[in-house]
Amino acid sequence: MQSDRLANCTICGKLYLKDHTDYCLDCYKEMEREYKVISNFLKVEENRFASIEEVSAFTGVPEKRIAEFIRDGRIYVEDYPNLGYGCAHCGTLIKRQMLCASCFEDFTAEVNKTLKAEKFFEDANKPNEHAHTARYWKLKD
Repeated sequence: MQSDRLANCTICGKLYLKDHTDYCLDCYKEMEREYKVISNFLKVEENRFASIEEVSAFTGVPEKRIAEFIRDGRIYVEDYPNLGYGCAHCGTLIKRQMLCASCFEDFTAEVNKTLKAEKFFEDANKPNEHAHTARYWKLKD
């Protein structure tokens, strides 16, 4: 048995043989059971407009797990107008990714600003290659 195939379940921490999931068999079965409960709940026409909080309350499945199903693409939220989860930064209702568009733009701008500052600092501290080359040839003569 190869050691790289052994892993700890990301839910319960139990050691298991990793084949196709990040979960042990027991946790995987529980997740599939929860998915079926949610899926059956959302198939009912009256529940089509439920929010993630309402789905969680009626099914007993944690909001975090429902959000994982949405992010993984197992629940297609475009069919459910009020179903979504909070942005990881500001909490605005979103239907995909981890950040809303506004937070993503702010984060991208901040990263670009930091990268530009680092590049400027590196360029300022980099020795001038042309000056060294010219001195080298002058010394050699």
